Amino acid sequence: MLRFRQRSIPFVNNRLGDDWEALFVMQHHGVPTRLLDWSESPFIGLFFATAGRNFKVVGRGRNREIMYQDDAVVWFLDPIAWNRHALHHLSFKGEIPFSNDSAITPYKPPLTTYDFRNLPIAINGAHNSSRIVAQRGAFTIFGNSVDAMERIYETENFPVGALAKVVISKELIPKFREAIFSYGIAESVVFPDLDGLARETRREFGFED
Repeated sequence: MLRFRQRSIPFVNNRLGDDWEALFVMQHHGVPTRLLDWSESPFIGLFFATAGRNFKVVGRGRNREIMYQDDAVVWFLDPIAWNRHALHHLSFKGEIPFSNDSAITPYKPPLTTYDFRNLPIAINGAHNSSRIVAQRGAFTIFGNSVDAMERIYETENFPVGALAKVVISKELIPKFREAIFSYGIAESVVFPDLDGLARETRREFGFED
């Protein structure tokens, strides 16, 4: 984090604020962090689960077909139920804390306070980029455990439904993909910049590969 702070100065209009802000900026630009990205929108979730997957294109023109090798998965999180269980040792009765909430002090970057009870929790993050805003970005932050949330859900006796997994078979992915695009959830919407526009243009004119 210190290295990123020191070397980011020429590339930002204002210096990064507190360590929480720095953490969200690092996550946004692809640095590995303890954050995991979610979206408040099921449509955005479906976009990433289907449109963003690897595929191969078979044929050309009107006979062109997109083939997927694997099924897609969409995860659903009940952040309030999850947090109240993850923080039950604090008698937490809140919902989704902000970075200044005392309940998440042990998770504060750059160093997490060691505590075996520091399970991942849902937090409200800074919407400090246009992509996070467009994607209705939400986050979970991990504590000391790096186990997958699926495993933690099973081993830590979380309430039923706090985390749910929906599998979309690979044969159905193209239909879901077309439906998402028809609702206007396209690349330039999810990525509101020239990269998103370029990706959308390539797709619309048949240059996906």
